[in-house]
Amino acid sequence: MGKFFNWLKGNKAEKEAEERARRELNERIRQYGDGNTRDPQKAMEFLLHVGLHGVLGTEEIVEGDHLVLPEWNATLTPAISQLEERGVVLDFYLNAPQWGKELYECCAGMGTSTGQAMGMAIGSLAFTFLPGIARMERREHGRPLTSTFAGREHQWQAYISDVAVMGKLLQPRQVQVDTYWELLKEDIVKRLGNQQLCYVKIYGAKVGDEVTGECRIDDIKSEELSAKVAQLVKDWKVEDFASQKQFFFLRQEEATTLPNPYAGREGQAALKAKVIQAVRLFHEAHSREDFDAHALETRLAQELGDATLAAECLRFLPEICAENAYQEQTGFAESVQLVPMGRIGQDNTVYKNQLADFYPMWKALFEAFQEGAFGDETNDIYRELIGYSAICHCLEKARQEGSSLEGGTLSALLIPINLDFVIR
Repeated sequence: MGKFFNWLKGNKAEKEAEERARRELNERIRQYGDGNTRDPQKAMEFLLHVGLHGVLGTEEIVEGDHLVLPEWNATLTPAISQLEERGVVLDFYLNAPQWGKELYECCAGMGTSTGQAMGMAIGSLAFTFLPGIARMERREHGRPLTSTFAGREHQWQAYISDVAVMGKLLQPRQVQVDTYWELLKEDIVKRLGNQQLCYVKIYGAKVGDEVTGECRIDDIKSEELSAKVAQLVKDWKVEDFASQKQFFFLRQEEATTLPNPYAGREGQAALKAKVIQAVRLFHEAHSREDFDAHALETRLAQELGDATLAAECLRFLPEICAENAYQEQTGFAESVQLVPMGRIGQDNTVYKNQLADFYPMWKALFEAFQEGAFGDETNDIYRELIGYSAICHCLEKARQEGSSLEGGTLSALLIPINLDFVIR
């Protein structure tokens, strides 16, 4: 009898807890709405106080325009990119100091109403992205990995999210949690550098014979790995439509993580300030007839207080602008070959994802452009940087020879570096 009464007490407590949760939800909906609104401010209030409440897998506290997640020492900031009657697009920015970077996820939702579409978009975040984060922060089901970069070994733990499935596959066995991991693991490991955290997004979809395959590493699309995803999706047998989404979170062990002066929000702000400073110095020097790249690099090193960043700014920023300018015309290799001056035979081919500063510099530069950091000189600076790039020279040479690189991919660029350059 004792066990029976304990069961009754437990069952009663669960029902009381469910009733309290239901009353709380109804009160939140009464105060902040049910999401069926086209007003961005009201939609954001619903998102923060109702839509995201209780679905994150961890305690959340609303503070202003974001949610504080104490268990993860993180903040989640949502933004509404599109708000239509039957469709929404939500952007989510997740920050934690222990990750050294901001994580971004875009979720779309469709429905018979705005509120239902909002729920679909939130579900997309809640069923794959956030559970993967939770496993990582709780150190659950990690898979050990070893990578090598710049002559050093780095130890990692990989955390795999569940696969979110929409539509119907006629061969359900193709929905396996390890399918994409086994397909891409070796390629992903090759792209690991010294990041504190690397996150990978996989998305595959098929509508009739139309195939979509995408693999993004730290939110940068890898054309090579996306092609592998697309090849797998091509073999699906679907009923009208099917899609799958999954995330991998790779956390480096502290014992092998080297310091990065530009990690985290403060580090990224410092990097942005130095990129702006470097661009201004480049413009000043380039405007003079006696432009001397070697003298400029020396001055950059002195002004920035970072010789490696000075070399990266001089060599990478022009290529970044050129890639952005010509991306509709041709593809670009995912790697670069860093060639120490005087040692042409030495192979230091690295993926751009591995370099600590390449894509953060890209982000910093274009944020500076958008914010008007260079005023009326913006267009002149952009053209100067493009004109200084090896990419521009390659494309111009091809044009003069009557060749077309449209639809092709430029091979990895050879980037000259000084012997004391530190690959990081």
